[in-house]
Amino acid sequence: MIYTFKLSGENLNLSKFEVETLFKTKCTRRGKIATCNLTQAPKKLKEIADRSALIKKIYKNGVKVWEFKQGRYKLREPMARPAFHPTGMKPKMARMLVNLTGAKKEILDPFCGIGATLIEAGVLGLKVSGSDYDPRMLDRTKTNLKYYKIKPKKIFKADATKLSEHLKKNSVEAITCDPPYGQSSTTSDKNLRNLFRTFMIEAHKVLKKKGRLVIIIPSKLKIPGLIPKVHGGLTRQIVVLEK
Repeated sequence: MIYTFKLSGENLNLSKFEVETLFKTKCTRRGKIATCNLTQAPKKLKEIADRSALIKKIYKNGVKVWEFKQGRYKLREPMARPAFHPTGMKPKMARMLVNLTGAKKEILDPFCGIGATLIEAGVLGLKVSGSDYDPRMLDRTKTNLKYYKIKPKKIFKADATKLSEHLKKNSVEAITCDPPYGQSSTTSDKNLRNLFRTFMIEAHKVLKKKGRLVIIIPSKLKIPGLIPKVHGGLTRQIVVLEK
């Protein structure tokens, strides 16, 4: 059955990719409209659409069958969380990152900060694990997860560039993160490349086959040998890598 999707977001190719990941299909896009051939029953289609971050409306034969509910993230906005930090990610962005992984059962954020991605993954019913090098951030993550009644699988202190020392190889279904690397003006481009490259190697070790890493990196960063699916912005880009 042919459905049309009205997309939102600054990067419409990214919005299309979210649709394709959620509905496990290929779409064509013209402007803000994506067209897909779907096999899901109407009830299942609406359940999947409710998980999305970047779909605005869905139509079947010109009739609207689903619409994004305004205010759905209000209770999970940064200022609504009991443990606040100025770098906290907005829930819509966190939801998008989780969706792009295609995770079905569980997800890991090795730079979990105050737990924004883990909150959204938990709301979606995924098992969540998170790590951070800063124990204060881990305390904030635990506070926020408890507030939203999300019981994590594992929250632990770790250097993300040594991830395989804490997790078994080929054990993680999906990883998403927004590393703080590059936020300091004193970090050179060379050191920045080395940090990201080392982390990506570690992520590859612990990911299961076909598992995805969805990561935000500075747009200026060029890593030799890396040929990712990139959705760019002016200062940062979202990279999707599959093992």
